[in-house]
Amino acid sequence: MTKNYFSLDDDFDKIIKRELKDKEILEMNQITTGWTNIVYEVKTTDGNYFFRFPRDDFWIRTIVKDYEFAKFIYGKTDFETVRLNLSYDDGRPFSIHKKIEGTVLASKMDNMTDAEIDTVSQDIAKFMYQLHNIKFDNSEIFDINNIGLDLVDFLDELLNVHVSKEDMKFWKYDEFKNKKHNLLVHGDLNSSNIILDENNHISAVIDFGFGGFGNKYFDIARIIGRCPEKFKNPIMKHYEEMEGKNLDYTILDDEIDIWNKIDSAYINYMRSIGIYK
Repeated sequence: MTKNYFSLDDDFDKIIKRELKDKEILEMNQITTGWTNIVYEVKTTDGNYFFRFPRDDFWIRTIVKDYEFAKFIYGKTDFETVRLNLSYDDGRPFSIHKKIEGTVLASKMDNMTDAEIDTVSQDIAKFMYQLHNIKFDNSEIFDINNIGLDLVDFLDELLNVHVSKEDMKFWKYDEFKNKKHNLLVHGDLNSSNIILDENNHISAVIDFGFGGFGNKYFDIARIIGRCPEKFKNPIMKHYEEMEGKNLDYTILDDEIDIWNKIDSAYINYMRSIGIYK
């Protein structure tokens, strides 16, 4: 029986060699921390490439959304965003992109000085502000209609598919649905999706699988909640300066709390399937 998604018994060596047939492969390694996708980093004489193979039907649809959202916003901010290629194996989509050089914020953020935090916080705020102000027509971005394009719809399906009812008690879908969702959001702007150069400026932002329609607090709360507390005020300050008005701190803190609970619930799910120890 043909699977709609990928599993560890697939012949990834064959698939990757077929896709990179015009390149000399030097090394191929699975990145075992991937929980939405089975991830391989492939070293070639032309640089390194990342392959992401979705683990289930939900992430199969998400990888297509990631590709289409990244394609639409490319070049529309001052920052590099990943260029994804979409390919198929027996009808199953998977993505390929060339490695962007730099260091993820997650690996540096605990040891940054106040000046370094301010530098990267200004870039983070600028990226969010520019993304939130991209002009768009819904039909220009997505050709798919089989997954939630509003971030709240997407999260609702994600949690219903992957999280136990006990771990979902915090989720107040209607309260989030009643807010205005009239701009583009990254949706999962965490410290592992921001790549820094040697001067602690953003060299790229990656991973738009959660990307869609929402409000600014989704992104601001997500990145603040996944960084040390000392990032909070600089990120808020720089975003407020760019927008020319104050943020609503009550909304922001509520959404930081929601994101933390989403993370906790999903960690429980990953433990249950053996991905997260």
